[in-house]
Amino acid sequence: MPHLRLLFFILLLASLSDGLRAQATGNNYAHFFYVTDFQPGWEDLPETGREARNIGQVLESDYNFTVQYHREVEKADILQKIAEINSRKYGKNDQVLFFFSMHGHFDKSADRGYLVPADGKIPRLDAYGQTWLSYDDLGSYITKNPAEHVLLALDACYSGAFGDRYKGAPDALPWEGAGDCQQKAQLALQHDSRLYFSSGSREQRTPANSLFAKKWLEALRNGARTGLVTSRDLRYYLGGISYPTPEGGSFTSRHEAGGDFVFLHRSACQGSNSSDGTDAAEEQLWAQAQRLKTKEAYAFYLQAYPNGRYRAQAEAKIKVFEQGETITPSSTTRRRDLPDMLFVEGGTFQMGSSDSDAGSDEKPHTVTVDDFYLHRFEVTNSEFAEFLNAKGRHEYNGAEWYDLDDEDARIEQRSGTYTTKGSYGKHPVTEVTWYGAVAYCNWKSEALNLQPVYRISGTNVSADWNADGYRLPTEAEWEFAARSRGKDYKYAWGNGKPNGNIADESAKKENSGWTIWEGYDDGYPGTAPVGMFEQGTLGFSDLSGNVWEWCWDWYDSDYYKNSPSRNPRGPSTGSGRVLRGGSWYFEPAKLRCALRLGFTPGYSSSS
Repeated sequence: MPHLRLLFFILLLASLSDGLRAQATGNNYAHFFYVTDFQPGWEDLPETGREARNIGQVLESDYNFTVQYHREVEKADILQKIAEINSRKYGKNDQVLFFFSMHGHFDKSADRGYLVPADGKIPRLDAYGQTWLSYDDLGSYITKNPAEHVLLALDACYSGAFGDRYKGAPDALPWEGAGDCQQKAQLALQHDSRLYFSSGSREQRTPANSLFAKKWLEALRNGARTGLVTSRDLRYYLGGISYPTPEGGSFTSRHEAGGDFVFLHRSACQGSNSSDGTDAAEEQLWAQAQRLKTKEAYAFYLQAYPNGRYRAQAEAKIKVFEQGETITPSSTTRRRDLPDMLFVEGGTFQMGSSDSDAGSDEKPHTVTVDDFYLHRFEVTNSEFAEFLNAKGRHEYNGAEWYDLDDEDARIEQRSGTYTTKGSYGKHPVTEVTWYGAVAYCNWKSEALNLQPVYRISGTNVSADWNADGYRLPTEAEWEFAARSRGKDYKYAWGNGKPNGNIADESAKKENSGWTIWEGYDDGYPGTAPVGMFEQGTLGFSDLSGNVWEWCWDWYDSDYYKNSPSRNPRGPSTGSGRVLRGGSWYFEPAKLRCALRLGFTPGYSSSS
């Protein structure tokens, strides 16, 4: 059976010195609660996850926040998670941000507003709002948090029904005034605070693509220039939205007059202009962009310094990136310990083959891929059975994930539990469809609190390339890794004698008519446990042989003729998905790194 590889990618904006930050603020925490899929009758909001993570990534990388995401939360989940967050110990000047992004509802007859969680029913089926969470109750739960400073953000319809509103608008830019950033932060945090911002009034709906979230990002990104973002800053930026009209203020008696919530940028409190007139914060941000060398890093610099001294260079760099297609928010991936994930530094290589046994769909062409992580081993039967048990099914909404009925299946269902047969737990999973592969990726992402890449509705699957979860590699990424970063390798082990589980002498003993690699015996007539055959120079195993591997791309025999030169992702439509790598069942020609096959997404087999 064709089987998947997992690719993991993350956005990194490098941290700078935090030496003086701790003197001004304590520890900072942010919790994002969001829902994308709602009960029938409510419109789904696929944007909420992306918007939450965009803000969260800036908080984590630029403002030293510890960020957690709570997705697809039901009412009981919200209450349980808030109780758990409130039970933690907090120190002097610690800050906690609660950010909610989901539907909202206002019941005029009860004069009460509500958040609508993942299990919230439509008003016709829930006249008394028992499946919703009222803003009143939410406020009472949030205010119990023991941290000195708490900020609540409500990106939901009718959220202006919450709290005590400010009167009037700020009459000056928030960062104008005397005092350095450290002094400002210390003064802002000398009194306890319970503050909130809502995306609209009690009678206004909020658009699906949130202007509220965009203004949050705008304020935080400008913090690279100002060094400090306060609640007044946020109020100023949110005031630029004409409709729906954001509101804000304090809630409960625990808020003390003059109390505030601050976002202290990582470059703040490190001095401003140097003796030669340069801005230290700008220099640090430009140095970071130069180090990361990504389109997003240069764009981030321009957002903070639209007329900065490096404007021309940044614009030129971005133009170069726009000539090719980028595959992730950052082509420079964080080098950190990830379980069995190997870092693959991107590069340019000749994709395809002109060998005598090459197919007409393997036309050589130059391709560049960005950095990525790829799983060291093929996914095992035990790992896939764990996924099936977590989901409690092997198919969903018309898409079969695993063929239990095939006589060669190594996973079976007993009394409702999926178990591996015999000693095949560490062997690569077979009988998996492409639909099963992408569903497994999403489950893996959710298990690690990452944003799933795939939007799945039955047999319709789309990818969010800005998400930070697990996914299948593209066809180009697979071949680049199989060739040890694009070397002129015919097979994943190189160009010499084989080192893999392939059609060999041991297989011919059981199948005398097979075409095999003469004189080679790997000891396994069928699949082999993963990791038995390390190939190439990067540390991967079984890229040539053992079992076929699914890629993201639709298959098109003519795709190479006009494919993008940078990070190609395959055609937009098709009838078959790409398979790569060959298997234990196949002869040498089918084990080549350049070989391409395409099968329907519902296809599965024992190899």
